[in-house]
Amino acid sequence: MSFFDDVFKKLFPERAVVGQELIHEPLERTTQELESYNAWINSEEAGHLMSEVYNSYQLKKKGITAQLDVHLLESPYSNGFAISFNQEKTKEEFRNLFDFFKEKALDFNYKLAQKDRRIIDRETYEEVIEKWYLKPQAEPLEKNKFNQLYGNILIEYVLIDRKPSYIKLMANIYQDRMYSKALNFDELIEKLFI
Repeated sequence: MSFFDDVFKKLFPERAVVGQELIHEPLERTTQELESYNAWINSEEAGHLMSEVYNSYQLKKKGITAQLDVHLLESPYSNGFAISFNQEKTKEEFRNLFDFFKEKALDFNYKLAQKDRRIIDRETYEEVIEKWYLKPQAEPLEKNKFNQLYGNILIEYVLIDRKPSYIKLMANIYQDRMYSKALNFDELIEKLFI
């Protein structure tokens, strides 16, 4: 590269490509975030929020929209829900709910397979996606079959311009003869909130 090219690039840097991933890093909680979660999980606010999410989910199944907006994601091979951020909640409370779903899934004989944070330039806004991806501990059930439990569980927390937007939880089942039939998603919902 010539001296002129080097100076030109410094004066006029290339613009980031729209949709370009600016950062992709492992998702690690800070000491402060962990302390916030530990204080929150045993609080009255945590119990109230979990009840509110559960009730909103059950109402949505009946076609009723509650104050906390829950969206159902249903298909033959993938089931889940998304929770839109509500201004009555704090950013910390919403992040703690996201972490709670991961911790609860670990109690159901799941292992954390992936954890990451991506920051993406979307031209008119910045999108941050935090993700927990959990897989069942592949325990043999019967000859040549493994217990898939509820399938793989994907939990995402999306922020737009560093403001919470929504949390999504999906259970994606295996379509392979090596795995058992997936357990009912409604059972997963009951276990998450009890």
